[in-house]
Amino acid sequence: MGLKAKKSQPLSVSETRRERERAELTERIMDAAREMFVRDGYEAVTLRKIALAIEYSPAAIYQYFKDKQTLVRAIIRRDSDDLRTHLREGLNRETPVEQLVEMARLYAEWGIAHPNHYRLMVVPPPAWMEQDQELSRSNPTPLDQEILTMLWTVVRGAIERGELKEKYADPALVAATLWAGIHGAVLLEINASPENRARLGGADTPFEARFATLVSVFLDGFLRQGGGDGTAAG
Repeated sequence: MGLKAKKSQPLSVSETRRERERAELTERIMDAAREMFVRDGYEAVTLRKIALAIEYSPAAIYQYFKDKQTLVRAIIRRDSDDLRTHLREGLNRETPVEQLVEMARLYAEWGIAHPNHYRLMVVPPPAWMEQDQELSRSNPTPLDQEILTMLWTVVRGAIERGELKEKYADPALVAATLWAGIHGAVLLEINASPENRARLGGADTPFEARFATLVSVFLDGFLRQGGGDGTAAG
């Protein structure tokens, strides 16, 4: 007669508190690391400097990450999974065009809310890219490839439904163009100084207005019937 599997015991109050504290400190470490990598450069940042920045014991931080490479790979994995999950919410819209607009909005929303995450993800330093490539060996679909595949699939659906003008028959080209447009809008928002933004449409112009213009350009330029019927996501 086999032994019965033991039921997992619920965590005690103290164990739950320790788990929460560990998760919170992990986030603090990652947030400080992202900021320092962007500000100081990859090579200049060490685990010891990160620990000092968050007023934590340099020796104790190794309980969370054994070295800088492990920390970087954890950040890449966390941020990639977060953006991937965020984008997939856009697939819940009814039509392909609505899905494209919603995915663009979600992408921009994530990038603007996480500027350091976004900078490191899309313009990584060379040493950071080495860690990204190493991580990709265990992940068959890198994030940028998955995003383009998602866009390609949705654009192809719009083409098959006859929603795009006949000359836009290459879903890969349309998907890459759309991604380039929203990527540029996000970089402008998180990197441009108020003075530069003023030259490009007003320092006080909210991002929502620039995004709405980008959506209008897409709808007017790509759709067979022009501007659409309020497809832009609110």
